[in-house]
Amino acid sequence: METIIKNLIGLQGCDFELRMIQIKKTEGPARLLALEEELKQVESQADEEISKAEVIKKEKRQTEQTIADLENQIEKSKVKLSNIKSNKEYGAALKEIEDLGREKTNCEDRALQIMEEIEDLDEKCSAIQEKKENQREKFEAEEKKVRKEMAALEKVCKKHEKEKQRIRKEIDEELLRLYDNIFDHKEGIAVTSVFKGVCQTCHMGIPPQKFNELMRGDVLMNCPHCGRIMYWGDDERYKDTV
Repeated sequence: METIIKNLIGLQGCDFELRMIQIKKTEGPARLLALEEELKQVESQADEEISKAEVIKKEKRQTEQTIADLENQIEKSKVKLSNIKSNKEYGAALKEIEDLGREKTNCEDRALQIMEEIEDLDEKCSAIQEKKENQREKFEAEEKKVRKEMAALEKVCKKHEKEKQRIRKEIDEELLRLYDNIFDHKEGIAVTSVFKGVCQTCHMGIPPQKFNELMRGDVLMNCPHCGRIMYWGDDERYKDTV
């Protein structure tokens, strides 16, 4: 019976470690996914700021061209002014020059405003680009770290899987079916220890008579509450097995 219990405890230990490894295998990719989402958000912000900068710089070029066109029109109107004979035409020409000058002034004011907006956007673009690079470096470093973690976990997984298969070969097929059935239906815990008369998995008290039988260790017993295979946790024979 001692060998049977030890094998079951060892098998449970392997299954527990393998289960923990599978959980850890999901943690690394989850961290990467979160960092990737952050990187995408930063990249999207960077693209948005760059797009704004391109639009405003295009407006700057258009405004500068408009100012140049207005200056040419004003110069042409001034030349035309010197050849006008009638007072009516002269007044109309002066008004045209004045209107063009007013429009030019408005464009120049807008040009100054655009320059300020461009300066502000350039600062934002520079900051967001730096943030993007930092986020990318963080992602790449974490990706490298996760790859190493996965390789290490895979190595440990193979070790426990090998030990698990070794132990399973030493256990009777009928007992293995019982173990597997409990394992599948009891959240991956088929074997449990009992300390001071209490099952350490379901935390229910074992009836005194059954607990006395358990301490004798003559037969394989199941917890009367959760159905798991149980063993006496204070038994010195099993303390090094856990």
